Amino acid sequence: MPETAATREPSGKKLTYADYLKIDDGQHYELLEGELVLTPAPGFSHQYVAANIAALLRAFVGKHNLGLVLFAPFDVVPAEDMVLQPDVIYLSRERFSLLREECLKGVPDLVVEVLSPNSGRRDRLQKSRLYLRYGVREYWVVDPAAETVEVFSAGEKGWLLAGVYGPEDSLISPLLPEFTAPGAEIFRRPEGLAL
Repeated sequence: MPETAATREPSGKKLTYADYLKIDDGQHYELLEGELVLTPAPGFSHQYVAANIAALLRAFVGKHNLGLVLFAPFDVVPAEDMVLQPDVIYLSRERFSLLREECLKGVPDLVVEVLSPNSGRRDRLQKSRLYLRYGVREYWVVDPAAETVEVFSAGEKGWLLAGVYGPEDSLISPLLPEFTAPGAEIFRRPEGLAL
């Protein structure tokens, strides 16, 4: 019988990627430093904005043959006690050796996290620190409610804010110097949709 997170007895033991793979209860989780964290399905605005960003990045990366762009759910496993599910990732060709069929054994070059009401604090604090620690080069924090994208570059002492962009701006990326994305395209919604 498959193990479920709900029925597993708490043992105080830190979980590993192997433990994570045994969970089969239909829920989505991340494993943060050995602790299992339930990640409920995101809402419409989150998914639509994430899809817009993935499409813009994928078009640029594909045109220039730089690597690949993937989106959640896909396991990013930087350590045996860590399984992250970034909303969108860019993996350069130089890091292709980290890619497996079932996961990325390491970290991508760029991570995009789109905030949800229940994930904002975790994305901004805990996951931000983990991405920096394991070598992510650029981190975007996207807030669909405020219609902002904060772009951070990895520095020697932490994340450096490279820019904050809204619908009227064109987002630029220090990691991808020729890339620009109109904020209006990032936050665009289907015409006539009122949510």
